[in-house]
Amino acid sequence: TYLENFPKRSTLHPYERSLVELTLGDGNYEEVLGKVDTLRKKVVSVAKEHASLCAKSVSKREAEERLTEGIKKVEETFNQKGKAVDDLLNIAKTLRAMPVIDLETPTLCLVGAPNVGKSSLVRVLSTGKPEICNYPFTTRGILMGHIVSNYQHFQVTDTPGLLRRCDEDRNNLEKLTLAVLAHLPTAILYVHDLSGECGTSPSDQFIIYKEIKERFSDHLWLDVVSKCDLLRDSPVVFVTEDVDEDDNELSKYRKLGPDGAIHVSVKNEVGLNELKGRVHEMLSLQMARIQAEKINQEVGEVSI
Repeated sequence: TYLENFPKRSTLHPYERSLVELTLGDGNYEEVLGKVDTLRKKVVSVAKEHASLCAKSVSKREAEERLTEGIKKVEETFNQKGKAVDDLLNIAKTLRAMPVIDLETPTLCLVGAPNVGKSSLVRVLSTGKPEICNYPFTTRGILMGHIVSNYQHFQVTDTPGLLRRCDEDRNNLEKLTLAVLAHLPTAILYVHDLSGECGTSPSDQFIIYKEIKERFSDHLWLDVVSKCDLLRDSPVVFVTEDVDEDDNELSKYRKLGPDGAIHVSVKNEVGLNELKGRVHEMLSLQMARIQAEKINQEVGEVSI
């Protein structure tokens, strides 16, 4: 049946499951499938009932009358709950329009606050021209590119910017970023903008960074300070900030970013060769990780 073409949510990859929830709302997918299945069963039941009456007819005229009545009853049954079918068709169109991402290819994920320069770096790092991926729950396109290094293929993607707030207050765009990090084989390129241009204060960026670094500490990680051509001798301080409350770590972060961060400027082409080299090293390590995990999984299945 048509319904069998829709997989159960429990059989989806965790990333795909997250996309379904973000796009359709938690539980709506299963609810619509359930309504359509209930409608299908009801229509089949009504049709069988009137088909049986037709078979018991003693004349052609009686059979035709019962057939007409049966068709009318089936149409009435369908019209009562037929909206579920329209809802399912809309779901199908929505799911078909979603970007296709390789769920097993090592992926470089650029993370950071909004407007820190992630998209520009995706363009710089991609071997070819990145594609714009559109998701149903946002009008903002997300860049997805590819990196080819030593005959190995990797994905590189921009992600929506993260703001300083708890998960309960995050919008679907931010939740998409967290889903990418949680469910895809990603290495993280975390982008910091200390120039004051992005609109998020250095102290807020620092707090977001510390939270994400702690949450995804098992990921391979590389820090980048973008727009280094705009950095000044004295650190940027927003009017909402009080530098007197800075501890030593935050004070150092304002000037240089995290320890070991690469300073780059896409505009002036500063630090880009070093960044590309470090990215290729990290993605090769990510590939080795994935291959090792597959081997361990296969060994475990054999031993069972």
